[in-house]
Amino acid sequence: RLKTSKKWTSFPKEYVEQIQTVFYENFLEPLAGSKLIIEGRIYPTEVLLRVGINKKGQLRQPNFEVSMDYNPKEKDALERIHNCIDAAASMMADYFELEEEAEFPRTWQEYPFQGKSVFLQFTTENSDLEAQANALLGEDSDALVLEEESNDALAHAEVDPALSDNSEEDFPEEEEEDGENEDSKKEKATGPKMFGGPKKKSQLH
Repeated sequence: RLKTSKKWTSFPKEYVEQIQTVFYENFLEPLAGSKLIIEGRIYPTEVLLRVGINKKGQLRQPNFEVSMDYNPKEKDALERIHNCIDAAASMMADYFELEEEAEFPRTWQEYPFQGKSVFLQFTTENSDLEAQANALLGEDSDALVLEEESNDALAHAEVDPALSDNSEEDFPEEEEEDGENEDSKKEKATGPKMFGGPKKKSQLH
C-alpha cells in the first residue's frame, strides 16, 4: 500500500498456522471444502495481511486484504497484526452473510477500526497461479528479508529484527484497560474479535 514499503519479511510460520486455525474455527461451515490462503508481510512501517478463499476448480479467489501502519519504536507490529486479523474476519463475515450483495473497496480505502486506521481492499487474484508465475520468473525466494525492485532510498530501511523471530508465540487475548470509557469499549467490540472479546459482525463498506 505505502510507496515506501519495499523491504519486507513474511509472517512467521507459527503465526500463519495460528491465524489459519482461528479462521477455520470461526468459519467452519462456510469454509467447508475450501483452502484458506494466509499471506502476511511486515514492512518497516506497515503490516499487510491477505486472507484468501481458494476453492478447487475455481480460478477466482476472493481475497480480503488489510493493511495498517505500525511504529517500529513501539514494537507494536504484533498488535497491529491482531487488528488486521479482526478486520479481515469482519470482511469475511460480511462476504458470507451478504454473498453477492457484499460491497468491498477494489483499491485501498481507509476505515476506522478498533480505534485505529485500517486500510481495506478486496481482490480476486489466485494465489496458486500467482506463485506459479513468480516461480517461472524466478522471483521466489527463501530469504528471510525480501526486497521489491526500487530505486527509492527509503526501501533500504532496516526491518526490526524482533519481528523476524520465528519462535512459537501464542496470540495473547486483549486485556481491558482501567478507566476505559464507554465509547472506547463499544468501538473495541466491533468486528468478530478473533483474538479476545465478543464476536460481533460489523459491515465495513
